[in-house]
Amino acid sequence: MMKRNSAVHPEMGSVIDREEEAVLVMRTQCGDLAAFEHLLRGVHGPVRKYVVKLVGESEADDILQEVALKIHQQIRHLREPRAFTAWTYRIATRIAFVYLRKAKRWRELESDPELIRSMAVANSVEEEFDADFLRMVDRTPPASRAVLLLHYQQHLSLEETAAILDIPVGTAKSRLSYGVATIRKLVLGGKP
Repeated sequence: MMKRNSAVHPEMGSVIDREEEAVLVMRTQCGDLAAFEHLLRGVHGPVRKYVVKLVGESEADDILQEVALKIHQQIRHLREPRAFTAWTYRIATRIAFVYLRKAKRWRELESDPELIRSMAVANSVEEEFDADFLRMVDRTPPASRAVLLLHYQQHLSLEETAAILDIPVGTAKSRLSYGVATIRKLVLGGKP
């Protein structure tokens, strides 16, 4: 079982201690570029996986580049260094949602289950999640999808998920419930 004060980064093959992460954040805030690079490498894999599930493979790298730039610009304002990972997911979520809105894909994704189903799902041996479940998550609206991915794929509590998405815990619970209900309908053979 994972300790609460460490973050698993399977793509990096390591466990990053929250204290070490906090030290790296403080070093980055003092201008240490090597510490900044280490922080980015530590969150890149999990955040990329999350962004791909929100917006698709083709746009993920552009969004991640924006995320890295925003982190670089704003990290000096981060008051709680231990919140770096959650803060990074919040930035990634906001940038991804802005992209979805600007591209008018938000409405397409909410109303076109065929488009969502056509999105590719990575099938690697190390994949923590069942590919069928991820395909079903793809068919949920973006707001529910973000909660489902953060809660189930990234193993964050509903409180952490709500903080990342900058929504009340009740809203996170509601979106989770709606997403689970949508997946339940899919499993039972109905349309979402």
